[in-house]
Amino acid sequence: MSALFGAIIADSYWGKYKTIFILSIVHAIGNILVAIASLVTSVSLQFQRSFTIVGLLLTSIGAGGIKPCVSAFGGDQFVLPDQEDRLQMFFSIFYFAINLGSLLSSSITPELRKSVQCFGKDSCFPLAFGVPAILMLISIVFFVSAKNMYKINKPTSSIITTSIGCIFHALKKKITTSSNEEKRKDWLEYADDKYNAQEISDLRSALDVMYLFIPVPMFFALFDQQGSRWILQGTLMNGKIDFLNWILKPDQIHLINPLFVLIFIPLFNAFVYPLLYKIGINTALRKITVGGMFTALAFVCAAVVQYTIIGQTFEIPSNEGQLRIYNNFDCKVAISGSLVGNFSIEKLDVLHINYSSNVFNETDVLSIDLHPTCDLKMTSLKQHVFIDKGRVSSYLLTSKNNVDIELKHLNELKKLKNGNSNLRILHGNFSDQNIAFRITNNTLSELSFKLSTNQDQNYELPVGTYDIYLDNESILENVDFLPASINDLLFHHNFNHTNAKLITLEKGKYIHILWQVPQLILVTVAEVMFVVTLLEFSFTQAPLSMKSFLSAINLCTIAVGNVLIVLISRIELFENQGHEFLFYAGLMFLDMILFMVMSTKYKYKCINTYNKPKE
Repeated sequence: MSALFGAIIADSYWGKYKTIFILSIVHAIGNILVAIASLVTSVSLQFQRSFTIVGLLLTSIGAGGIKPCVSAFGGDQFVLPDQEDRLQMFFSIFYFAINLGSLLSSSITPELRKSVQCFGKDSCFPLAFGVPAILMLISIVFFVSAKNMYKINKPTSSIITTSIGCIFHALKKKITTSSNEEKRKDWLEYADDKYNAQEISDLRSALDVMYLFIPVPMFFALFDQQGSRWILQGTLMNGKIDFLNWILKPDQIHLINPLFVLIFIPLFNAFVYPLLYKIGINTALRKITVGGMFTALAFVCAAVVQYTIIGQTFEIPSNEGQLRIYNNFDCKVAISGSLVGNFSIEKLDVLHINYSSNVFNETDVLSIDLHPTCDLKMTSLKQHVFIDKGRVSSYLLTSKNNVDIELKHLNELKKLKNGNSNLRILHGNFSDQNIAFRITNNTLSELSFKLSTNQDQNYELPVGTYDIYLDNESILENVDFLPASINDLLFHHNFNHTNAKLITLEKGKYIHILWQVPQLILVTVAEVMFVVTLLEFSFTQAPLSMKSFLSAINLCTIAVGNVLIVLISRIELFENQGHEFLFYAGLMFLDMILFMVMSTKYKYKCINTYNKPKE
């Protein structure tokens, strides 16, 4: 909304230069407030949070309001059609500069935060927020100092108010016009009794461009997942670079995107686009369509990587069933079944018994005998267990009140959609105690849970290597939780000592994070062909009086795309993230087919100073 706000002010009241100047000051004040909020820690947390929110609000208003004006203001500096080639080069350089800034901020700001110590803390947030604030002030000084060199177009009327009035007046006249009167070729021409030909022509040109923006949000619904779903995918992957003794973090791999944008923009302008022109991809809308197809292809690659990470899911043949018994005792247990014979389970271990059956399910009678070292009053148990065809039936063998043997039925764990580790904690004699998972060699990173009496309670753990503590007692060290894994953690307390064992039933593949590079390169190609071209198209095809406004509408498609992500995610159509990536790829392909059909009827306007329609 702030983009529309800035565009309306620029096109109707202040002009682009004044709007950029004033909202840049608002943006800088917001940056300064956020830096101050991170610096002042003596006040209450609530006051600090409120101060930060105000700063972020001012920053969003300033940044959003500036964005649609900057590209349009830059385009205003060219004389068309004489400088058409320079205009195209400007938008490439403009987007180049944006990505250069993104690359620098993404790489330098985190280092300022984590590598510098200030005010007695291990990190320095005031520096990380303060440097951008200072740079914003410097940029305002540079911008204002060159005012005499700019071509500044001042708005002549409130174009937005005029356009809305023209639309409603035309619709009203069209509805109320009698059938005997002459029909107009275009419904907007019904407003010619109140609005002049230039106003109607400008509005028609703007509506034609806005019509083509309808499929655009789907591109940003995919493109912006680089900063969300793709980073989460990266958390499931191995980032270690052995020869550098360095771990590439999931968010750092995405620096490839702005880096390759910087490489691809001049490369495409010099070599790729001339080749594409020779095979018929010689208009802005055709380049946008091809860029969208590359986005779909990038998500196909992301799906392949996700499927590789998740791996195969364990399945039982349809004519078989499996009985899974966890031994929560600190001693060996002997088990015999009336259908399958004799077995034994080591302490803190699991037994898998397969059954073949022609009936829907089986009932077996288990005889359970504990080794004398278990030190329980009750050392044997007989119990019926049920085995379903095509499924796993799980039971926990534990003690009841440290006296009797108990066999508890367990629900089945499934792989988590996002690929994190799924953990269940099995215990028989613990309650209201805390279990902590600390990243090995990182005492500051910890996840802790209070043990539940519900044995089917599961917990989600990010992929990594952990040390496990029970009420600050170390019970396991250097335990790997792998991507898409299903884990059971068994506990037993005996003579003031806790024994524990992690059993991993299923796991995916811990592949290297560099496998994300192909999808990142493909989406970068899409970005150069789609975003940069769309930026140029929305400027050159917009009427002179509405260039900032159409630039803002273009930016609003990003917000709509993010809303689409939220809506699709809330529906939860898929249990596997790989399926969802393929779904997005299919949607993008269909979206570009729609865009291609819609663009066939578009008539390009002559690119000139007055933006008159081509005869």
